[in-house]
Amino acid sequence: MIDGMRVEPVKGPASADLPVMAGIEHRDKGRGVKSFSEVLKLSVRKVNQLQIDADNLTNRLALGEVEDISEVSIAVEKAELALRMMVQIRDKMLDAYQQISRMSA
Repeated sequence: MIDGMRVEPVKGPASADLPVMAGIEHRDKGRGVKSFSEVLKLSVRKVNQLQIDADNLTNRLALGEVEDISEVSIAVEKAELALRMMVQIRDKMLDAYQQISRMSA
């Protein structure tokens, strides 16, 4: 929940490639509910993999191995969007931590 609103994962064809930050609702097979740290680690790994895939496609494009430039631009845009989202999440988490640390004084 952010500011009293429940955060839902993005629906659509590309949503499987974006980080999952639904937290409590995200279930793991056989283990029940994942902890926030597990979801965060998984999300960082997904963002990293999107960055690696975009870099690989860009290199293959430079070598002439990729004929469809739209495939490369889509991969780069997904990686950029996922990274921006992770930066926003980091900023919100730091802000929340700072607010909590000020309350305990």
